Amino acid sequence: MDTIGNVYLIHLDKPLAHARHYVGFAYFPLRRFSHHLNGSGSRMLAACIERGITFRLARVWRKRTRRFERRMKKRAFGSLQQYCKFCVATPQRTLRRRTK
Repeated sequence: MDTIGNVYLIHLDKPLAHARHYVGFAYFPLRRFSHHLNGSGSRMLAACIERGITFRLARVWRKRTRRFERRMKKRAFGSLQQYCKFCVATPQRTLRRRTK
């Protein structure tokens, strides 16, 4: 049986190499996020801190499994943007040409 916890998505304000997001699993995501902020979390986010790249907690999926986390991590490059509240662009109005 897979462990139930929370999966969270972190948005990087500037890309680190090709990465714009980080996905993680935690029982207490806000506590885990504070570990990331002070550099004692993941190595990737510690590298962001070393380079002065800021990041924000974008989303938390409650009552999810590590299998869900793996599935999110395996998504194609850029597809996490659809789940990130900081990446979702506001819809652009399309201009219509006047017809005579």
